[in-house]
Amino acid sequence: MARSGTEGRGVLEGAFALMEVLAHGDEVGLTRLAADAELPKATAHRLLGQLVALGAVQSCSGRYRLGPRTFRLGQAWHPARALRAASARPLRELASASGRLTVSLSVPEAGHAIVVGSTRSEVDDVFALHPGVVLPPGSAAELILTASAPGAGAPAGWSRAAWSREAARAREQGMAFQYGQCVSALSCVAAPVLSDAGHVVAAVAATALDGKRIAALGEAVVRTAAMVSANLSRLPAPAARPRREWEPARDPVAQGSPAGRGPHAVLAPARRH
Repeated sequence: MARSGTEGRGVLEGAFALMEVLAHGDEVGLTRLAADAELPKATAHRLLGQLVALGAVQSCSGRYRLGPRTFRLGQAWHPARALRAASARPLRELASASGRLTVSLSVPEAGHAIVVGSTRSEVDDVFALHPGVVLPPGSAAELILTASAPGAGAPAGWSRAAWSREAARAREQGMAFQYGQCVSALSCVAAPVLSDAGHVVAAVAATALDGKRIAALGEAVVRTAAMVSANLSRLPAPAARPRREWEPARDPVAQGSPAGRGPHAVLAPARRH
């Protein structure tokens, strides 16, 4: 049922709902946009006009797509900068050596697993794993990202008991497998990227159409994740912005920096068979 509230916070919610729909397609028409965003068609049209004027959305012949301003803002997302730099070469090397699969890097955000880096392959014809995409609930990457978080809830479609069993297996093996549970035609394996402190900060995943290939890719994905972890540790720390005279000193714990976050258990290294 379409939402009718368009004032105050509802305006922002509606605008972001439209952009979320656009993030999953190249170009989308107004009717589908309004339906998928659960907005009245007239409201969607008005909001799209404002987004186009701001450069957040582009319009061509009655169809819409995300605009350059949205791209620029997305590139400035801080968690992705260092991880993209640390992962670019390892992801390419794994994809080149394995062939016909997509290698991706995902991070946790607001209870979801979001892709921040990827290679391209025939997998994109089934599910495009481009940066910014939210992975389906229960993906191997999500399992890796939540397996080390005490008390993490089960995603949609999973019972708490079943998810706990899968999380325990992921911790034991240092990797997680999924065979068609999220997207019926795809299988994947994921492994953790660790910070210097040993916290799980991201997940490397290999996704393929042929599920028979996935079991043999586990060790390669673990090695790639380890390379990303090593590269991440060698990156220089970002320079602190000079504090202005009227600004109070910031407490890293209060600001939610890594020093102030609760520790996550480190996944065990993969067993060699």
